[in-house]
Amino acid sequence: MITTTQNPAEPAIDVVVHRFVSEEQEPRPRRRRIAALALAAGGATLVSAGAFSSWDATANVTSGTLSAGTGSAQLLDANGGIFTTGVSNLLPADWFYRYVDVQNDGSQASNFTGTVTVTGDLAGQLAVEATSCSVAWTTVAGVSTCTGTTKPLAGPATPAAGVPVAVNHGSIGSGAANAQHVRYMFTFSSGAPATLKGKTGSIAIGVTGTVVGGTDRTAG
Repeated sequence: MITTTQNPAEPAIDVVVHRFVSEEQEPRPRRRRIAALALAAGGATLVSAGAFSSWDATANVTSGTLSAGTGSAQLLDANGGIFTTGVSNLLPADWFYRYVDVQNDGSQASNFTGTVTVTGDLAGQLAVEATSCSVAWTTVAGVSTCTGTTKPLAGPATPAAGVPVAVNHGSIGSGAANAQHVRYMFTFSSGAPATLKGKTGSIAIGVTGTVVGGTDRTAG
């Protein structure tokens, strides 16, 4: 109870008394609602800060087969002759021909070099000349003919004992269709001494193909 005293000479003053209720005096149902709201707010905070699952996507691709190039060559008898056929009764200044197709069996064009070696007593007495033809050589009545284009590859030069004559075959494409048609002409020295009567010897030829890398193979 609050008592006010009013002086009759003064104007009247209205006094309003507010009643404050302490937390301890606040009704329980309201406190429960506040607590529930606080819990709900805290739960929302936990959900927003929690971890979410993630979905991954992957992709892979594998190249086609990768293969290294190959290198191989053959020396094939050509123009109806056989390289290994022997020759008898050679006399000074006699000559004979041998025909060989140099075939590149590798996977791509290669640069070829060759050698001609003479062994035995006739070493240093047989000169060699190598010529290629753009088409196969033909022989009619003992005369060999190139109906295409000829290209000198070696000689005339005479292989000495242990010293072969080099043959520059150049670039040869891969496959039988690109084979190089070579004619070897061997000539017995016109100055061969009489001491070579009845002596023997043999001839060997060889080729080596070289292919160089450093090419962009992006297209395959």
